[in-house]
Amino acid sequence: MGTARLASSTLLTLGLFLAACGQGSSERSKPSASSSSSAAGSTASLVQCMVDGTCELPARPEVVSLSDQHAIAASAKSGIDQARANRTAADLRRRSWRAYHVMADAREAVEQYKLAARSPDAKASCEASVAGLVLVTEIEGDLTGASAASYAASKKDPAGACASIFDQVVHDLAAFRPSPAKLAEIDEAARNAATGARDAAVGKADPEGPVITPGAGAKLGPSRIERIEAFGARDAARIVIHLSAPAMFQVGHIPSTGPGTNARLYIDLTRTSRGHVPLTRAVGGLVERVRLGNHQGSTRVVLDLSGQVWRRVFFLPEPFRIIADLATHPPTSEAPASPNSAPGPRPSRVERVVIDPGHGGNDPGAIGPGGLKEKDVTLDIAHRAAPILSRELGIVTMITRDDDRYVPLEERAARANAFHADLFVSVHCNASESPASRGVQSYVLDASRDDIAARVAARENAASANAAAQLGSVVTDLRLGHLSGDSNRLANLLQRTTLASLSERYADTPNGGVKSAGFYVLLGAEMPSVLFEVSFISNPVEETRLQTADYRQKIADGIANAVRAYREGR
Repeated sequence: MGTARLASSTLLTLGLFLAACGQGSSERSKPSASSSSSAAGSTASLVQCMVDGTCELPARPEVVSLSDQHAIAASAKSGIDQARANRTAADLRRRSWRAYHVMADAREAVEQYKLAARSPDAKASCEASVAGLVLVTEIEGDLTGASAASYAASKKDPAGACASIFDQVVHDLAAFRPSPAKLAEIDEAARNAATGARDAAVGKADPEGPVITPGAGAKLGPSRIERIEAFGARDAARIVIHLSAPAMFQVGHIPSTGPGTNARLYIDLTRTSRGHVPLTRAVGGLVERVRLGNHQGSTRVVLDLSGQVWRRVFFLPEPFRIIADLATHPPTSEAPASPNSAPGPRPSRVERVVIDPGHGGNDPGAIGPGGLKEKDVTLDIAHRAAPILSRELGIVTMITRDDDRYVPLEERAARANAFHADLFVSVHCNASESPASRGVQSYVLDASRDDIAARVAARENAASANAAAQLGSVVTDLRLGHLSGDSNRLANLLQRTTLASLSERYADTPNGGVKSAGFYVLLGAEMPSVLFEVSFISNPVEETRLQTADYRQKIADGIANAVRAYREGR
């Protein structure tokens, strides 16, 4: 049998093995016509029949949208429910890849299978792992690589439930077994990983990262915990402690004492009572739960961790909140430029983008003189920009709110971090006390050096200008400068491409330029991020334009073109 024919045969065998493990969901037998008909009766049934291949697949944008909805829903869940949502997102993307042959779908399916493989259910975890492996093999046609990956997976946890499955895959791919040197390298990596896991379990060091507390002159306490919000994912989390008044706090770390025990991060709040907040709350992912207790006269908030973390803990004023950002990886930093590299921007990896429509729900944002609400404009622009990024650029896109609902400012960056976004664009409409103010402006996160920029930040933060100034000092102390260059580059591109898009019919639109200020929504984003003020809704002319589909579409085109230019290094 020739090599190509053997590879094809083995790939088929691997696919059949996947189906035998309960995978191959799109290859299962089709139900009767009556069940197919009833499947269209609900979204859940429709999704299932799309995954199973028992009903006709709709257009790709609809499949991608359904997949993204499940991926977003997964970030708000934990345990088995989270893994199931990730699995459904992966299956939908795999079906789309096989129907429409867009590589972005295949890549996203592989990523979602990796997330689904973290299921606490051993069988579901194994099935997702094998599904991802088969899809990678299908994409790359690399059976030697599949054999190596299966061998590595079997060595990672030789006594685990998945080991026998991957051993069988290695056996089936015997004709494509890697070289002895490669196998020895895998064995060595497995031994090193086991040693590293034991060291991490001991938890010798306090996690690195800044802790920013109120200044010595701040008026502090007594205070009360009003509520705790938690946004957890497998490798990132944000915990927000809302207080009735400013409070001083200390942060510490208690390492794991051995297998079966969690490392813990704690925050001690002085002169602070618990209020009516529950003593414990399940989160899931990197932070398994949040617990409250007393410690030497302080209220202690304890975060039970599922692994080693890097932390960043800081406060936000008006209302006073303490934010704990946690991640399994250290904060990103700019790599030093090579002395031989060409000056200027270079092509950038942009595969995942988050579009954040400002305001929503009970927060209408700014309202124009004719009654147009900012929240409606921003949502419509986001819904126009996201399909362009997905369809024309092959970029996986998430919208932080898909309808008219309120999403806390702190949650928006947390969602972008959990999504592993490469870029974050928060869409807003500007407003001014002067109805004559017009134009397109972009803002990046930094200490404000401009009174007007500070007022814009205060409005978007729903806080005073003094709070925006305090936030500026927090930004400085958090040492976030490694992202400022890329954020400025994206902001300048947004200005340039949007004005070019508007120039044909709205050539009189002023260029408001790029400014910096302290915006809550951008703080903590681990990727280049921009707050984009698309026009002044307070100006009668621009409000009228914002009411039209043509104007909104041109702004959406400008956003998509800016992302394209950023990716191409322009």
